[in-house]
Amino acid sequence: MNNLYLTIINQLDNGIILLDEQLNIQLWNDWLRKFTGQDESDVKGQHITQVIPRLNKEIYIRMFEQALSNKQKNFCSAAMHEYFIDCDGERTKKMRQNMLVRHIELDNQIYVMLEIHDVTNHYERIRKLNKSLQNSIGFTKSLERFAFYDSLTNLPNRKYIVDRIENLTEQEDAVFTLFFLDLNGFKSVNDNFGHTQGDQLLQMVAERCQKLTGDQSVFARLGGDEFVLLVENISSIEEHDEQIAKIHELLVEPFIIENESISISTSIGYACFPQDGVTVKQLLNIADRQMYLHKQKINDES
Repeated sequence: MNNLYLTIINQLDNGIILLDEQLNIQLWNDWLRKFTGQDESDVKGQHITQVIPRLNKEIYIRMFEQALSNKQKNFCSAAMHEYFIDCDGERTKKMRQNMLVRHIELDNQIYVMLEIHDVTNHYERIRKLNKSLQNSIGFTKSLERFAFYDSLTNLPNRKYIVDRIENLTEQEDAVFTLFFLDLNGFKSVNDNFGHTQGDQLLQMVAERCQKLTGDQSVFARLGGDEFVLLVENISSIEEHDEQIAKIHELLVEPFIIENESISISTSIGYACFPQDGVTVKQLLNIADRQMYLHKQKINDES
């Protein structure tokens, strides 16, 4: 091999190994010398498996023989094989190398040429990119949860329910009912037991009422002691009465907070789409008004 070819091969940024028909090393370029710490004079004439024991496997020997006899080219990906040669000194990270096996003819001689490409940094960049994407996705999900969920009860919040209603009102033939709930006597709980216990009560109410949530329904907290239940595809008075009965049933058992038994009830109003209103504001106002009339009736009776 003339000096020009050798100069070019030694300038390459990957490893080049030339094997004769007996699979003995005939060329070992400068990249390999720097990577492994072994000079060409140390390895030339030796069988490839003596210098690189990892290649002493049937799969690689067969590739070398196919290259010699059939001029068959084979590519070994780092994704499957990881690496083929060790670097000089301790490895601080897992190595990744691709290897290309091909037939070469020079000066009427047949050789197998092995090209070793170190792709460790490439894999490291992909790993960091994946990690960055995962962190970004996690951060996005955190922001989304912060924007659409109540931090105290983990229920969907006002923004979530407003967006959900707006989406439904834009759908053709949509039918749904919005129930508006306000806890009766909640202020006295805060006054008598404290705001911490009041917060615990809200959390316990939310936990019980999450049983109302399904594929076509969502229970959300508007703020304070006000909640809403959105139920799709119901319109009859019987269905409304059934939903209201479920809510009262969930809240009938007293709540035990710090060894104190606290009973709570709720006033409920509802509005139906589209007959009671066609916008979020209209539906909320009507359901709120009905709830207020219900609460006023309870107060008058007591």
